[in-house]
Amino acid sequence: MNSVDMATNLINRAKNLQEFVVTTDVPDDFRFNGTIPFDMEIKENIIYAKVYGIDFDEAVDTLNNWLETCK
Repeated sequence: MNSVDMATNLINRAKNLQEFVVTTDVPDDFRFNGTIPFDMEIKENIIYAKVYGIDFDEAVDTLNNWLETCK
């Protein structure tokens, strides 16, 4: 893949990003550690996070990966 193809793929990805509200229970070992990369709210032990992704599954994976770093 050349640099033009990579730039085109990146631009197309950026154009197709959507914002999803992902909800999950607060993990037992959850600790805030550094910057929170999402618009996030915790109510009654549930996390509501606005996460960008190409599809909902990608947004869920992004939130789950970030939560793993907060342990």
